[in-house]
Order: sequence, then C-alpha cells, then structure tokens
Amino acid sequence: MVIIPLLLTWIITLYSNGTSTVNLNTTLTGEFITLQLPVQPQSYMMVLVNGSVTAYMINGTSIVIPVLGTANVTITYVPKIFVENNFIGMDVGNTTVEIIIPNNILIANITLSLMGMKMINNELVIMAKGPGEFLYTVMPISTTQSSTSRASAHMHYYEFLTIIMIIAIIVIVAPISYALIMRRGRRTEETSTSITALNLNDYEISILKYLGSRGGSAFEIDISRDLGIPRTTVWRSVRRLENLGLVRITKVEGKNMVTLVRNK
Repeated sequence: MVIIPLLLTWIITLYSNGTSTVNLNTTLTGEFITLQLPVQPQSYMMVLVNGSVTAYMINGTSIVIPVLGTANVTITYVPKIFVENNFIGMDVGNTTVEIIIPNNILIANITLSLMGMKMINNELVIMAKGPGEFLYTVMPISTTQSSTSRASAHMHYYEFLTIIMIIAIIVIVAPISYALIMRRGRRTEETSTSITALNLNDYEISILKYLGSRGGSAFEIDISRDLGIPRTTVWRSVRRLENLGLVRITKVEGKNMVTLVRNK
C-alpha cells in the first residue's frame, strides 16, 4: 500500500543573491514511491530517508525513492533555471509549490495558478499550482543595506557550498546504497512469491510476520496471545509451516518454541 499526503507542497526558496533551492519534507508509506518533481534538478539531489542518505532514481520528471515502509523523507536540490531578457526563470510542473521570496527579489512575471500569499519574517510567501513558470530578478540595494545583504549573501553561499558537498558524498554513497536496496527488494519479492506459491492462509502469513518482528522465534503461547489467534489454530498453522520447511519447533522448558528457518 502506498500512502502519499493529499496536498504535497514543495518549497522553492529564492535567496537574496539570486540562487535558489527546492525542498520537500514529508512522511511517506510504501515500498518504492514515485513523486512528481516541481522543477527539474540542476544536478544531483540530496535524499534523506529517516535522516539517512538514500539512493534514488530519476524517471523523466519524477523521482523514485525506496521508502520500504513508513518514513520521513527529505529532498533538497538546486533547480534548473533559464535566463530570459536578463531575468532568471524557472519552469514548474503540475505540482503545488510555496515560493519564498526575500525583499530584494522582484517577481517580474508568473503564469502559475495563485492560491494565496502571506508575509513571514519580511519575506513574501506565494502558494501556487503548476504547470507554469515565473521570472525574477535581484533588485539593487542601497548603501545602508549593503553590509547586511553581503553578510546574508555569504551565508547563503556557504549554505549552497554545504549542499554541494553533501551532493558529492551522495555521488559516492548512492551506488552502494542502491545496490543494497535492490538486493533487499529482490529478497522481498522472492519471499512474496514463495508465500503465494505455497498458498498460505492469513493465519500462517501473520505468524511468519510475527516471528520476523520478534527476531525469528517465539513461543506458541505468545503467538496466540499477541495475535489473538486461538491456541488450536496456532498449533495447526505452526505444524503446517513446519511441514513446509518454513519453521522449526523445539521444546524449551516444556513449551513449544517456533523458529523461522531462514534460507541460506
């Protein structure tokens, strides 16, 4: 089952020096999740799943992320831009975005469907729906503001360098992470195929999953109590799983211990 928030909002942040980033922070549920990107990336992207750098795949204007359950997902990248009549432009796809605009950035044109506007910390925040584009430029600032603006520009520059350094790490780590993820995915697929081929019922599948969550073994009495399955049903299901070679039953202090038989 794949669960994606109904209103998935990407944040496009414009900085006072004219640079920009795209960010998404949300919770997703599923195995491999496909998300529509609001703007094409300029280069590599930083993808974190539960705080860990994770490999990803780009499929046209979408990104495929291995979530493998329920996880907090953060995506950050530098968007691809174009220049038109000395204005910086950005193409936005069929997504909902929030554009954060500092006070020295002037929006010259916007063809997105506007959904709302507000001011937060002296910055204009526009919520809009694509597809469309917008053009902007950096306005000249007065001498009295130049010192503060230079400091802000330097800060954003260092933030940008940090993103580039993280991207460089991803370039090294991503192939290794992707190989491990695909290996795990194949194991999951093989397990699902095996369960289907063996024609296991719901009780038997639940018992196998329960054993997996308990480190591979549990007493019959615990299985019955925690899953709410009658003792006789657990007894029959465990014996069938043993006959199929999926579990092993041993006596421990007079109680039946059920252990998963793991394929080598």
